Amino acid sequence: MAEIFHENLICKFTLIFKSALMFGNKLKDTTKDLFSIITDKASEMDAINLVQPRYSDCPKKLASLANQYITGAYNHYAPPYGVYELRKQIAAKIQTDYQRQVDPISEITITAGANQAVYTAISTLVSEEDEVVVFEPAYKSYVPSIQNAGGRPIYVPLKMPDYHIDWSELQKVINPRTKMIVINTPHNPTGTLLSQNDLVRLRKIVNGTNITILSDEVFEHFIFGDHEHQSILQIPELYQRSIVVSSFGKLFNIPGWKIGYCIAPEKLSHEIQKTHTFQINSVNTPLQHALADYLQEGMDVQAIKDKYEAKKDLVQQYLRNSKFKMIESRGSYFQLLKFDAISQKKDTEFVPELIKDHKVALFPLSFYYHDFVDNHVVGLSFAQPDDHLKKGLEILKDI
Repeated sequence: MAEIFHENLICKFTLIFKSALMFGNKLKDTTKDLFSIITDKASEMDAINLVQPRYSDCPKKLASLANQYITGAYNHYAPPYGVYELRKQIAAKIQTDYQRQVDPISEITITAGANQAVYTAISTLVSEEDEVVVFEPAYKSYVPSIQNAGGRPIYVPLKMPDYHIDWSELQKVINPRTKMIVINTPHNPTGTLLSQNDLVRLRKIVNGTNITILSDEVFEHFIFGDHEHQSILQIPELYQRSIVVSSFGKLFNIPGWKIGYCIAPEKLSHEIQKTHTFQINSVNTPLQHALADYLQEGMDVQAIKDKYEAKKDLVQQYLRNSKFKMIESRGSYFQLLKFDAISQKKDTEFVPELIKDHKVALFPLSFYYHDFVDNHVVGLSFAQPDDHLKKGLEILKDI
């Protein structure tokens, strides 16, 4: 029975890719079902799930504001590019955080979450046979968006053990067909950060080209220790060719609200907004108003950082003397674990084994690579209630 379970889960891991080929789907490399497959198996086996974040309630004041606007006369369509009051508050936030003045009307677009912002930006700017550079391991939405636009993803691997970018490797793949470079900082799921020097190197590489930068900065406030988030918004020469994506979902524990935004200079925003209008038309009206009011009252970013840093420290406390080797997480809410001191099996074999034999679920990092590179690394999300996180860590430390 154990062998049958193990084989079935591995088969499910690969079935989604084969089905894409069978139906002629353009999304041949998608990993969209990875977390749901693991979550289903974790539920079936009554295992502690450390794959999917388990969010607590959103801030009470924000919930109260949402109720106020839902029960008020704010339930019609919002303006296509977002409620002005919210865009104004985002502009003020950008000014405070990055000393960058952006126009709330011409440079900010409210989207149905960060994924939609990424998809809309790529589908607007990428055409057939355009090349888009993606650094791997890569968040799951980038490559499907590129493929749906008819573009060609060009993969540049991040270098272990700290998953840094080798800029000389990027330079080698740049050519006249290169339309876009996608960066992600803090990185999902490695937790690495781009430094100021990294962005300077990027600026030099794209100087004199027509390359657009798509910068996913959803985890901008999830930074640990003495590290700092370096945003594209801080470098004028880069911002003029860039689209910066962020979201309120992770920040306020409201991922189900699906409200994100993208910031871009007017010439890029104008094009993105034309596509956005016909893809989405309008984002949730009362919740936009609630967020605008909540932002105006001020948010305690330090408290958010402290909360997640405490959870990261909890992971380190439990696993410091385990056979798992922790790879430093400087940002996000993910912790990667190298397990080669425990097993030489592939990560896609090790994960089912953990679920079956130890009743704890992690994710295999190889699914963040188009060619399933296996470095014996798995990962967990520590965006969990402390009691749930401790139960999982208690199991992991003794493996």
